[in-house]
Amino acid sequence: MSRFSSLLLLCIMAFSLNSQAQSSSKWWSGGYDYTQRATKREQTRWSLSDWLNIKEKNRAMDQWLSLNSPSPFEFMIGGSYLSYNSNVNDGSTTTENSHTSYSGELAAYAQLVGLSGEYEHNSADNFTDLTGIFNLRVLGDSIQNSGLTLSYGMRTREQEGTTPTRLSQQFGQVQLQLYLMKYFGFDGKYRYFLPTTNDELGDVKGDYSEAGLFIDFKGLRVFGAWYKENQKNKIPAATVDTITDRTGIRSGIKIFF
Repeated sequence: MSRFSSLLLLCIMAFSLNSQAQSSSKWWSGGYDYTQRATKREQTRWSLSDWLNIKEKNRAMDQWLSLNSPSPFEFMIGGSYLSYNSNVNDGSTTTENSHTSYSGELAAYAQLVGLSGEYEHNSADNFTDLTGIFNLRVLGDSIQNSGLTLSYGMRTREQEGTTPTRLSQQFGQVQLQLYLMKYFGFDGKYRYFLPTTNDELGDVKGDYSEAGLFIDFKGLRVFGAWYKENQKNKIPAATVDTITDRTGIRSGIKIFF
């Protein structure tokens, strides 16, 4: 009887241990394995070596960007051929002539701010223009992209002939450049000259309008534009104004670099 009791007790203990093992196995397989949580913590663990590796990668990326990013400086140089009609009305007579002339321009930008200059020596109408302009691009990110630019400048006109005259006029300007397609677009500007007084010409005011089309070949642009320049002179001794209109076509090329 004693042996039977001992054997029964051993069977009960073996069954109990087996049940505990199965329960433990179910506990581990049920998602409560502490090693899984440890693995997750290991994946998000931060270390000094990781930080050094990230820092080295960021430095390599900064070097690559500095070598491959576009320069913040942009430049343009251009030349134009002007074919226009000059109409002068002094109140009693009207004089109309057809002339041609040449002009040049250049510009330099540092991101949104730029300076530009224009020069025209017009031997037909006996004057030379020298213009300096400060530009602020309010829309757009380059001189070869759609954008809106506001400008302020000064034009000095040296009038030659029988009565040499020097006329300096400040002006404000707005210019819109819009790409209709990837390499083809529209360009227009309006320039308003602030009224000024000149000893020979009297009170002078005027404006300039231009609208045209262009096509780009990488850094080369070919363009053509219609333009009109209006100038009104009022001499105190005269009873009427002298109005000069120049209307024509300006065509040429620009090089961007």
